[in-house]
Amino acid sequence: MGKKVALNVLYNVGIIVCLFIAYEGFLQRHWSWLLGAVFVAVMLIILKIRLIKEVRQFTKKR
Repeated sequence: MGKKVALNVLYNVGIIVCLFIAYEGFLQRHWSWLLGAVFVAVMLIILKIRLIKEVRQFTKKR
């Protein structure tokens, strides 16, 4: 379970970093940065949702 908590924290940090990069890309008009950061952020959010579902399923079995 500790690995899942660490993975959740890593996903959160990744999402925050991606949002910051997207914001800076928008301000500097680097559209490739913006699109790349949004893509990675969406992927991290999808993985985070899958992890949350997995943890819920694990706790229901106990």
